[in-house]
Amino acid sequence: MITYNFGMNEKRIYPSRKSLIKTIVIFSIVILILLYAAFSSRFAWAYDKEGNISGYIIQDVAILLIWIVLTSIASYILLTKNYYVLTKVDITHHKLNQEVTYSFSSILYIDEEYTKKHNTILFYLNTGRSVFLVLDDKNEVLDAINKGAKNLISRQEFHAKFPKIRL
Repeated sequence: MITYNFGMNEKRIYPSRKSLIKTIVIFSIVILILLYAAFSSRFAWAYDKEGNISGYIIQDVAILLIWIVLTSIASYILLTKNYYVLTKVDITHHKLNQEVTYSFSSILYIDEEYTKKHNTILFYLNTGRSVFLVLDDKNEVLDAINKGAKNLISRQEFHAKFPKIRL
């Protein structure tokens, strides 16, 4: 994990590479299945008795090359264009070209059980909206949220305030 300090007020943190690679693998398998389902000869060349297998093999190899290119692009984007910027008052999640800022003062509840079990921070805002952020390797994001969020309430208080949200 790489951490960059931008002076006294900002710190850039990248999510755990291990968690992101799991996502990439799942995405990659789904893309491969979709490509083969839509465009493949489905290995008809192995059962073709007429000997016209070169067209089938070219089609299958082309699909594999497209899959490799798509997986490489998705991996690059997910690993480099996905990071958090921590300040004293908020956390900004940069994903691709989009920025989403969560003020520490708007965070009401952090689900510690879910966070530990899934290696993903789950917190709820004062509107009741849930937010999921992949943990970094050193848990710096979780520590910053715990330190910066001054309006945290207990699980029971949160459930009483938002009874329709199942915790």
